[in-house]
Amino acid sequence: MPDTAMPPTPPDAAARALLTLLDEMIAVIAQENELMATGIPGSTSHVVARKRELAEIFSRWIATLRSGEIVLAGADRALCARLVEKNEVLRRQMDANVGSLRASMAATRRRIDAIMRAIREQAAPPPSRYGANGRTAGPQEARAIRPGRYL
Repeated sequence: MPDTAMPPTPPDAAARALLTLLDEMIAVIAQENELMATGIPGSTSHVVARKRELAEIFSRWIATLRSGEIVLAGADRALCARLVEKNEVLRRQMDANVGSLRASMAATRRRIDAIMRAIREQAAPPPSRYGANGRTAGPQEARAIRPGRYL
């Protein structure tokens, strides 16, 4: 029996291409979230470059949809439903990604603060060896002043 189905219309082809893009974006963002969950800083991940590329492609898609160059209104209902579903999945992944990025930045900030605190402590001059009477502490008093951390 010959196939009498109509070839895909341009809106259907556009919807399929957009679905492919959304699927890849979802996968890349999920991969980045997994890496950050293991403690790997997001900015050092190879995934970030691909995410950036996909975001640029997605931005161009949005621009062509807004300009009317591509119209999805005539696409198959099932494809439109999948677009709505994938869009929701992408939104949830991106929300999780923002949370992971914030947590990663906070962890990085804490590491930097700890390193800076250690550097300041090592660079600080030793405490004065003067006794309570304002004179240089004698051997007995000098032993009472302990070296170590000071602010």
